[in-house]
Amino acid sequence: MRRNIVRKATTLGVLAVCLAAAGCSGESATQQRDGGDGDGDGGSVTISHWQHHSDARAELVQNFADEYDGASIDFQSIPYESYFQKLGAALEAGNGPCVFQLPANILAEFHDRGQLAPVPDSVMSADEIEEAFTPASIRLLKIEGEYYALPTDVQTLLLFYNDDLFEEAGLDPTQDFATWEDLRQAAIALTKTNGSKLTQAGLDISSSPYQWYYSAPTLAYEDGLVNDETNDVNYDSEPGYQAWDRLTSLVLDDGVDSPEFLAEQSKFAIGKAGMTFREYTFTGVYNLTAPDLNFSVHVAPPVADETFAPVANTSWSYAVSKDCADQDAAWEWVTYLTSEDAQRTWTAEGGELPSRSALLEDESLQDDPNVAAGFASLDGAMPYDSLGWDDAFAIQQEIWDQIVLNGKDVQSAVDKGAEEERALYRRKGLLE
Repeated sequence: MRRNIVRKATTLGVLAVCLAAAGCSGESATQQRDGGDGDGDGGSVTISHWQHHSDARAELVQNFADEYDGASIDFQSIPYESYFQKLGAALEAGNGPCVFQLPANILAEFHDRGQLAPVPDSVMSADEIEEAFTPASIRLLKIEGEYYALPTDVQTLLLFYNDDLFEEAGLDPTQDFATWEDLRQAAIALTKTNGSKLTQAGLDISSSPYQWYYSAPTLAYEDGLVNDETNDVNYDSEPGYQAWDRLTSLVLDDGVDSPEFLAEQSKFAIGKAGMTFREYTFTGVYNLTAPDLNFSVHVAPPVADETFAPVANTSWSYAVSKDCADQDAAWEWVTYLTSEDAQRTWTAEGGELPSRSALLEDESLQDDPNVAAGFASLDGAMPYDSLGWDDAFAIQQEIWDQIVLNGKDVQSAVDKGAEEERALYRRKGLLE
């Protein structure tokens, strides 16, 4: 259950903080607006839309719905803890929402259940989608030659420096690390102890390691964690072993962090860690929750010796149910939510990176150098492609725990985790 808390904080934390800072009401009960002024075909159509809840995101979506000139939107913002269970049951029963939000990497699971409608050419052709959106944001949305969703909430995984602590340690906070060894040595230099007691982490990794193990093994393989052709797990082989060994060795051998050190606090935010590795959205989180923190955002060096992309990313998507009575109207709503104008709002107020390629050149959105670094990181990003969400996370977190907390050797822990992930895929019908 701890991961659910962490997961929502990383993906949605800046949204909730932004809402609190703005003094918004935070009401998120099911809301429905009347049809527009009756002009056009959309006025008599109602489209149901579900997504997991955050106060700020719910407010943004409702604002979009209120401004929308097409169909009426019946919007429900559902608590994260029950979202997937409620959505899955409703879709299975044939009475689910027309539009719903899914992590991009589990779209194939819903496709294989026959629950998704493809994006119709009349709304947006495959060529138009590929021209409009960044490659990393749509790579997992194309299945058997058709697109089944449009992207939202794009996050790259980035390295954050505490610039003041860097300068105090004689390090240059303006420079990216060229190699893993460079990062390792900097983390050691940033670590402080009082006798055997840790007083400053060189790298905050123990409290939330998943960003690292999502990123490092993904980038070590040409097609990511999962084989594009077979859906088999890739990471129980030498590049994966090396990535897991280097990550866990930071704690076990180098002592740059400890599971016991300030375990319930944000070490980086309170100035007790020289670095942390987080989703882009934390640029906004730290600006609002730690306004005196002097930090900068960087691309991390590759963990494994060989790497196939500079940065890993995660993203969500908006999909349409195959049982939706008016799929074209539903897709029109989705294209509105993912339009350039809408994405300006998501980017400025929602703590996410744009998936629309045209916005990457918009300098007005990048006045903050940390935001500009996030925009630049999208170039060549590779999506985290595990075929599971919380279920796959639990398996991968167990690998970390077995190595770091229980002293299991890296290869045995990784092999066991990979076999469990294969079993998960087989239960889902995604792997023979």
